[in-house]
Amino acid sequence: MFSKIAEIYQRGRTIVPDKYRKKQVVYFLVLLGLTMDNFNVTGAMTTEYSIEQMFNVTSTTASWTLSAYALTLGSFIIFFGRVGDMIGPHNAILLGSSGSAVFSLLTAVPQPSIVALIVFRAFQGMFAAALMPAGYAIAANYFHGEQLGMAIRFLAIVLITSFGVGTIAGGAFSLTKIGYQGFFYFTCGISTFCSVTLYFLIIPVKESKEKKNMHVKDLDFIGVIFFVAGLLLFIFGLTEAGISWNSPKVYVTIPIGVLLVLTMLFYETVFMSRYKKKFEPKEAEAGNHSNQSLSTSVESGPEKGSVTDLELDSNRVAPGGGKGWLKNTQLLFPAEVFKITNFFPLIISLFSLYISFIDVLTSLLQYDVLIAGDSTLMASVKCFPMAVATLCSALVYSPKIPKKLGFNNTIRLCALACLGGSFLIWRTDYKVENEYWKYHFVALIIMGFFCNLYFMVYLNAIMSETPLHLQGVVSGIFQTSGQVGVSIASAILSTILGPLEKQPRGSPEFENQFQKFRNGFCISIAACGIFFIASLFIKDLKVNVAEHDEHDEESTAGTSLEVDESIISHKK
Repeated sequence: MFSKIAEIYQRGRTIVPDKYRKKQVVYFLVLLGLTMDNFNVTGAMTTEYSIEQMFNVTSTTASWTLSAYALTLGSFIIFFGRVGDMIGPHNAILLGSSGSAVFSLLTAVPQPSIVALIVFRAFQGMFAAALMPAGYAIAANYFHGEQLGMAIRFLAIVLITSFGVGTIAGGAFSLTKIGYQGFFYFTCGISTFCSVTLYFLIIPVKESKEKKNMHVKDLDFIGVIFFVAGLLLFIFGLTEAGISWNSPKVYVTIPIGVLLVLTMLFYETVFMSRYKKKFEPKEAEAGNHSNQSLSTSVESGPEKGSVTDLELDSNRVAPGGGKGWLKNTQLLFPAEVFKITNFFPLIISLFSLYISFIDVLTSLLQYDVLIAGDSTLMASVKCFPMAVATLCSALVYSPKIPKKLGFNNTIRLCALACLGGSFLIWRTDYKVENEYWKYHFVALIIMGFFCNLYFMVYLNAIMSETPLHLQGVVSGIFQTSGQVGVSIASAILSTILGPLEKQPRGSPEFENQFQKFRNGFCISIAACGIFFIASLFIKDLKVNVAEHDEHDEESTAGTSLEVDESIISHKK
């Protein structure tokens, strides 16, 4: 039954002739699908008030509609990134888009209880986890040289500006009669359009030599279970910490989650890596012997005792005897990942930048509503200059900037600029006339411009240093670090701010709430400080994407449709 379904699925993808498939059009649809990921994060921030009113629940309960999404999104990104490398990013993007569309619809449909809404949001986040790694991998596989640089520019625009646009869209829909439901009907429509159109138009990524040896059935599922469970517990604990740190939901789940993640990393990076290395010399010797046997069988025809490709694959015997299932295990964290230049400093810098970004955006949205007295829509509009600055930064960006300043110096400049913007926001004072224009507006412009510059430089560096068959998992690792940063920022900010309610202007409670917001702005200052310290350890890179060696071009998708091997296998 499943084979027939798979065959029908593959046949449907061959309906549109090759000549009508253009990678530029496909990439546009991929980027459009990626915007729904950030829309479902920032839009949920500004529709939270609508959810409170419709379900008659507290802000703490309503916040779980966002937390559940972030929980599964952060926990499954690396897993789907690795799976995407195995099944192809073109299949992963279809899986993510279609799943997001289905659960966006279920989220939009009126629910009898907020619990059902939270559950559907969790599944929505899980499928959204497949989008971002696949988007990175498709960009790296579809484009090269200057085209890849341009693709990264558009990717950076989508990553940042969709935050601002999603905030405004959520605020606008929250003012309508159907409230949050209208927003999720909107995201459902976009996701459905992308998934259906991509199904017919997407160009399968041609398998590289390395990918042909990667199979989902060989994935380290033990490590996956430990890692996903650990992240779920860790992020859940941080989410609950926003209510109270003195709870078993926090001081039990966080340590257990960390322990599971560390156990998994030790299992893969120490035990499994050493085990697999034992077979490398024997494997090379066995490979040479197999090649000789195959050459003989090709010249003289199949003979008794000759070794064929089918036998080599089906037996999967480890050199030295015994079944090689453990030797053939595909690690969630391949050893090559940790050899990427600047891997750890860039992970820390991205993690810190996400903390700063979420702290500033979330704090200002609530500050403008509770202290400045604005509506949710106006509060969203006030934060929009950050998205505008991002767009301007992307338009004026040139690879000559990091080449002239140096890759490491450009990152440090971004860190210092974000630190300055955070300090300017911290100085905000509702007693000062035109405080928005003096403190918020300028700071948002600075942070938006240099956040995008950082993303442009960081994405160029990572994509140029990462092998094509690992693009998905590497981007997943970086995105996971960002999502963990989001959870940490939300937990600390919620702890500092406490329960939020509108207070009479000028009252002691109002002043106390204002001081809490100022303390919350300090999170961004601290995060940008860590960002700058991490940037001091970043090595300079002499090669950028525009000048990157294009020796991998043969293993990527072209303008015409490559025959997917899965189609051939099903036809057989």
